Amino acid sequence: MPAPLVPGTFLIASLNLESDRNFTRSVVLILRHSADTGTAGVVINQPLGQRRAAELQHLAEGLEHLQTPGAGLFFLGGPVGQDSLVVLHRIEHLGEGPPIFEDLYASGDLEALRSYGALMDPQQPALRFYLGFANWSAGQLENEVAMGFWVLAPGSADLVFSTEPEQAWQRALYSLGGKYRALSYVHEDPLAN
Repeated sequence: MPAPLVPGTFLIASLNLESDRNFTRSVVLILRHSADTGTAGVVINQPLGQRRAAELQHLAEGLEHLQTPGAGLFFLGGPVGQDSLVVLHRIEHLGEGPPIFEDLYASGDLEALRSYGALMDPQQPALRFYLGFANWSAGQLENEVAMGFWVLAPGSADLVFSTEPEQAWQRALYSLGGKYRALSYVHEDPLAN
């Protein structure tokens, strides 16, 4: 049974989206969904290039100890709102509303993150920045799911903060079992299959 279309659900790009450079082999975490206003989320597995990440590094001052070693701190969240930043973290004490799911929160208060971040276990990195987001108008995502562009799966903070974000698409599909497990092994280059 697929996951429901609610905040905290992963949208796993199907092979039908291979031609869309914004979403090829992407995993999107739904942050907001309403049948009336649409859906917004962030792509969790597209690290920003070094140059772009370096331009944003000043935002992470005092938060470096919360990043996933080797995986980076800055990601491309989607093609919309390239002037906005979404912050996902594991710090429950900020009181900015309910969690997206257990052990995952969204925030924009960097000072509060700096204050509480000092209390976090440095062995469990807990912070990611996403430049931009993905957005669908009312009914648009439902239509894309019905057309087979997206596979829905339960969200997981462990996958959001994975030390190997480039493996998120394969791991998310594989976790669903059945036919999805086999699809997770389809190589990106069709000539290599």
